[in-house]
Amino acid sequence: MIKAKQVWSPETYLRHGAFVSLLGEPVVQVLAPKEGEKILDLGCGEGILTEKIIESGADVLAMDNSADQIEAAQNRHMKAVCMDALEMNFENEFDAVFSNAALHWMSPLSKVFENVYRALKPGGRFVAEMGGAGNIQSIRMALYNALMRRGIDPALYDPWSYLGDSSARMMLQRIGFEVRSCTLIRRPTDLPGDIGPWLETFAGSFMQAVPDEQHPALIDELRDTLQPTLFDPNNKWVADYVRLRFKVVKPA
Repeated sequence: MIKAKQVWSPETYLRHGAFVSLLGEPVVQVLAPKEGEKILDLGCGEGILTEKIIESGADVLAMDNSADQIEAAQNRHMKAVCMDALEMNFENEFDAVFSNAALHWMSPLSKVFENVYRALKPGGRFVAEMGGAGNIQSIRMALYNALMRRGIDPALYDPWSYLGDSSARMMLQRIGFEVRSCTLIRRPTDLPGDIGPWLETFAGSFMQAVPDEQHPALIDELRDTLQPTLFDPNNKWVADYVRLRFKVVKPA
């Protein structure tokens, strides 16, 4: 059981995580939305990629379980609802479900995939990109080691579910999807600045394992641990990202 929950601030995310939506634009191209289609954007965040899908003329519903992110999406004048993917109960409603950089925050993924399958119309497609097996392995190991040195079980604070391509393919097929593509993509990613803001933005649940006044010392410790691996000679931090991208179809 996770004791701490990741909390999202739209302002912080846009300042330190805007690269996530930018790198997700090719996934919108795989989705290839069409005018008049009804599409669910699952884990929409503040709605940057949702807007790209809306530009196609599709009828898009944005969904996220962060009330703050949904408020930010609604401020972009789109249809957006705050809902947990584990609890959604749409049935034969959407021509497509899209998700970028969100599914690895959800567990159990098998339940999420079952809900997506039910939400799709027969012949509907599910196009997604998420963290894949080995994603941010150096950062995750450093977080685990730092908490264990403090006598804390890091598994209680780990919100991430990273699948390999084979395990994802099997899980999706077991639910009933026809897999059209399912690929791991190694994508070392330049961070916009120091790794400290990345840790505060994306590893918030781990940070909650220690008192607030200890956060600066923890970040300094993590920076020192990761610098030999992730700080390159051009004076920039490069996160060891691995993405899992797939396109599957609910049989007609």
